[in-house]
Amino acid sequence: MKKLLSILLVTFLTINSYSQENSSIEPAKNIIHGSLGTFILFYQAQLSYDRLLISSQKGFFKSYYLTVKGGAHAYLDFSGSRSGSGYLSSLGVTALTGKGKNHFEVGLGLGYFSESNDGNMNEDFVDDSQFYPQISIGYRKQSSNGFMFRTGVGIAEWAYVGFGHSF
Repeated sequence: MKKLLSILLVTFLTINSYSQENSSIEPAKNIIHGSLGTFILFYQAQLSYDRLLISSQKGFFKSYYLTVKGGAHAYLDFSGSRSGSGYLSSLGVTALTGKGKNHFEVGLGLGYFSESNDGNMNEDFVDDSQFYPQISIGYRKQSSNGFMFRTGVGIAEWAYVGFGHSF
């Protein structure tokens, strides 16, 4: 556990120091992006929309976005008893720090997993639909208008990579 925390701390400091070096540009007002994530037997795909709420050069975080996400998830259990899929959605805030196109991002929000039995109406189906905390931490490369790339780790997104467009 200490090794994992050490790796996350070094990654955070490296991304943050790199993202602070570049010159400042205006933050994008709107961002549409998709992401794919995995954690061994769990998989997810999401589409997201970010809308700029606050932009300031003061403080650690420079931009705050309202983030709305929707997508699908699946998990595999090789015993065959608990494999399944469903839908997920979330609403939260994403904070960015950094200058130029390189940013450290932190996302916090509330999401909802909706389980699907895929039309199979057997007696063994257990509906595990539930609310969950939406937490993510990662790196984002974006300009005011154009290509956007993001990667990181989070709850529900797991280890993710995403691409999109800012405008």
